[in-house]
Amino acid sequence: MKRRSHIPVAVAMLALPALLFAWAAAEMLAGDLARMTERSAAKDAALVESRVSAGLAACVERAKHAAETAVASVAANPTAVGLVELSRKEPYVRNAFRWVAGLGVVFPVERGATQEERRFLARYVTLFEEGFKGAGKDFTWKSWFEGDRLSFVGWRKAADGSVVGAELETVAFLSEFPSVLAEAAGDGFVLEVRDGSGGALFKTGATPEKQEPDAVFALSSALPHRTLALWRIRPPDAALDDLGALAVAAAAGAVLFLLFGAGALMLVLDARRERRESEQKTSFVSNVSHELKTPLTSIRLCAEMLSERRAKDDAAKERYLGVITKESERLTRLVDNVLDFGRLEQNRRKYDLADADLREVVRDAVESQRSRVEAAGMELSVEVVAEAVIRRVDRDAVSQIVVNLVDNAVKYAAEGKRLDVRVDADGVVTVADRGPGIQKRDRERVFERFYRCDDSLSAKSSGSGLGLSIARRLAEGMGGSLVCREREGGGAEFRLGFVGGL
Repeated sequence: MKRRSHIPVAVAMLALPALLFAWAAAEMLAGDLARMTERSAAKDAALVESRVSAGLAACVERAKHAAETAVASVAANPTAVGLVELSRKEPYVRNAFRWVAGLGVVFPVERGATQEERRFLARYVTLFEEGFKGAGKDFTWKSWFEGDRLSFVGWRKAADGSVVGAELETVAFLSEFPSVLAEAAGDGFVLEVRDGSGGALFKTGATPEKQEPDAVFALSSALPHRTLALWRIRPPDAALDDLGALAVAAAAGAVLFLLFGAGALMLVLDARRERRESEQKTSFVSNVSHELKTPLTSIRLCAEMLSERRAKDDAAKERYLGVITKESERLTRLVDNVLDFGRLEQNRRKYDLADADLREVVRDAVESQRSRVEAAGMELSVEVVAEAVIRRVDRDAVSQIVVNLVDNAVKYAAEGKRLDVRVDADGVVTVADRGPGIQKRDRERVFERFYRCDDSLSAKSSGSGLGLSIARRLAEGMGGSLVCREREGGGAEFRLGFVGGL
């Protein structure tokens, strides 16, 4: 009697669950990919918006700085002739004025004003009637609306006690906006800046057939009551086209149920890992781009002022050079952190361990940052024990840890007005501030790469989210540790310790 083969039944029993598993996996991957595509589109739109806001803000700030410099040049002797020349020669100044307490506006004189000057006086009549209480040597800027027309007016106190100021020539800096929009849009978006009533002010290309924009952002930080409309013309969901090939491959491998299941599980886990890393890298690129943009804008502006010989005296030149030096140092710190992060990620960081006195290493590192700490309005205190504190460490790595901790305090705790650095006999280095402190749930997460307690590009203090991560990894690479605690009386306290110290 011929024996019946069970192989077809076994194959069928394996094939059916394999096909069902393949279908379920394909559905899960399709949904996951669709969600990733949606999040990617939202992040791309947010990144474009941040670039536009930064570019437009830079244009406005450049115009304000030019107007401030021009007004300051006549503030020592604010004559009518000087103010007329100011409006005539400075392209960013539309109208200049002088106001005296008890007399009101003494220039331009309403009876002898030109038609433009009369419109200017009428436009800001409420501002002039309110007076300029609290006006000081530093400029005060105010955005002003007449109907839907946006203007900017700024003022400061002159040497004789009067108030001098200027209205920006908006046409001068608005002409720079199209290039900012074109650079931010690239070849994937159409951008449109709208006024308060929804009318288009600037546009980078033809609106797609779908009239409604994909996203609308407020530009309040750069241009009050103005919005940015965004259309995506190159969709990010090209990866969905690969789902058909994925289904064919899953069906072809149905007979290898165990291998297919293991492979599908690995793909899902890998996709989730790649998604997390992609989100972190996107956030990192956004933050670093914003960090680089700010000092580069300041450096470029000061360099242009010097190259165009707009600095009227040596003090102004020294101020511009000081800004260039300070912002260059800021760029250097950021680039050094990024390079060190790369070396740590690839395990290429080498440590030159040798006996060193922690007191000297910490004191030298802190003193190198003293001017920056004091410039932020913080009182710096360094306290070390009398006896030598010898530990086997890499001097450069310890210095970088201390500098990163000080930099973190300057960025986020300057309002506390105090920074205390201490080295005790047990080899514990403490960097403590009186800032807002770090909530308990974030005290461990602040050491994660790319993590920031406030990750918004519009936050008061921007950063790359690498400084504390690098500091902890350097400490652990030398056999030490770095922890964050709440400081008694308010603030945050970072404690760095080595073998025998923490």
